Amino acid sequence: MTLAHLKKVRGHFLFPLLAFCLLLAACDPGGSPTTSIYKGATVFGESGRQPGQFSRPRAVCFTKSGLIAVVDRTGRLQLFKKENWEFVRQWRFPKYDTGTPTAITADPIDDTLWVADTHNSRIIHYQQDGTMIKMFGKAGEGPGQMIFPTDAVADPDGKTLWVCEYGRRNRIIKMDREGVFEKEWGSEVFDSADLGRPMAICLSRDAKLLFVIDAGNNRVVVYDRDGNEVRRFGKEGNGPGEMIYPLDMTMAADGSLYVIEYGTSRGSRFSPTGEFLGAWGEPGFAPGQLYSPWGCAISSDDELVLADTNNNRIQYLKNPSRYFRADIAPSTFRAPVLESPLQ
Repeated sequence: MTLAHLKKVRGHFLFPLLAFCLLLAACDPGGSPTTSIYKGATVFGESGRQPGQFSRPRAVCFTKSGLIAVVDRTGRLQLFKKENWEFVRQWRFPKYDTGTPTAITADPIDDTLWVADTHNSRIIHYQQDGTMIKMFGKAGEGPGQMIFPTDAVADPDGKTLWVCEYGRRNRIIKMDREGVFEKEWGSEVFDSADLGRPMAICLSRDAKLLFVIDAGNNRVVVYDRDGNEVRRFGKEGNGPGEMIYPLDMTMAADGSLYVIEYGTSRGSRFSPTGEFLGAWGEPGFAPGQLYSPWGCAISSDDELVLADTNNNRIQYLKNPSRYFRADIAPSTFRAPVLESPLQ
């Protein structure tokens, strides 16, 4: 399949209809329950394109300056004050009509924003006022080139940028902050033994390890900074410690890892070594229920936000470890597999 063909495949109309029907089937015969056993959530936002509204939000992050950044499918970034969700500002990405980003992260050094502009094969670096600092990357398979970059994470060393991508190749790329290629590892094609659609990266608290969401293989793979695999955990399934299409993760101050699952509409919490610690969420529309969530982030104040993508909203949990239960009942919902990279 050529890159041109990949970028033509959309499936915009069939996918939402199929996913909605499957979600209804997962709920009881009267439709989705109006309350959830999963407590603690505050819901913010609604469907729309105005400030404070969202159209399939897919990426979230906290800044050290007290803001929450949200990216949705309209190709815009919105900033809100963390303490009260007051709207601050918004801006659109270049060429948003040809595709939209799937990840945003805050720089641990200067609190600027890094955006993986997935469908335009590039990385964009912004000030918090929306001023573009730099933009780099082009479509391709060579060193420093990308097809579908899915995350961009700045290293606390002040020099390195870590990028994961898929398309023709499934790989982790180490760059400097100007976009100059340094090294890479991964697989040439979708590989059940190696990587199959890496979607997100986060660094351990000491920045010695890289945790990578291997979405196509329903697991997390852990590497050292040289690309040597340290461990992996998770497998396909809806039981405790299993995953169906994980898309994002975030690491708390205690080192525990929160993983958001698109396929089961829930989040799971793991220890740094992969021990299952609990889960939260179920399919539906009420607070504590999720509809194919895509992104998550945690603050230094132990606040977790989830991009509840197909419910067009954000869910917020303070001290989330209180709510992620180890006695979680398996979810019976499974979202349709994303057949197109541009879904």
